[in-house]
Amino acid sequence: MTKNILIVPILLAQLAFTPNVLAQEAASTPQLDSISKLGELNATALQCSYVEQMQRIKQALILNLPKQRALGDWFENSTNTAFLSFISGGNNCGSLAIFTLKVDEAVIELENVFKN
Repeated sequence: MTKNILIVPILLAQLAFTPNVLAQEAASTPQLDSISKLGELNATALQCSYVEQMQRIKQALILNLPKQRALGDWFENSTNTAFLSFISGGNNCGSLAIFTLKVDEAVIELENVFKN
């Protein structure tokens, strides 16, 4: 019985670690950073109902990322972490115009780091 109790936390730790390892094998640090930045912006867009910006972010990912699940997981994990932080931090939405400029910059960065 004690062995089973110890196995569960170990398996959970391995599952949490696996997407990070797979993503790190699939992309460079600057590439992962650019995906993370878009994940953070996506979290704000979700919270603030910036639907058009959410669509732009997803479209940029579709057009620029290699079709690898690990990179999609990296984006989703970044979005989830930032969303929870946004909620618990009492952040506000701010200006849509400024947010749009941030998305523009992040999309350009993504395009640049994933150029072949």
